Amino acid sequence: MITLRGKDLRVGDTVEVWWSPRRDTITALRPYTGPLKCFKHGARIADFAISRTGMTIDGGEDFVVLSRIGGST
Repeated sequence: MITLRGKDLRVGDTVEVWWSPRRDTITALRPYTGPLKCFKHGARIADFAISRTGMTIDGGEDFVVLSRIGGST
């Protein structure tokens, strides 16, 4: 388990999330193009394996990565 900034997350990372079962795997990342200007470090929209609604990933926010394909945690 490691902590990474949102800008360093990648497809295949399993991260802690607020929905059950408290972990989900990122299946896609795309640029955030919405109206909010609060993302000073950039933002992306993440799609997940379990929650299909997606989530905004602030590039400067910390995320707990539980597992990473092709890397150590």
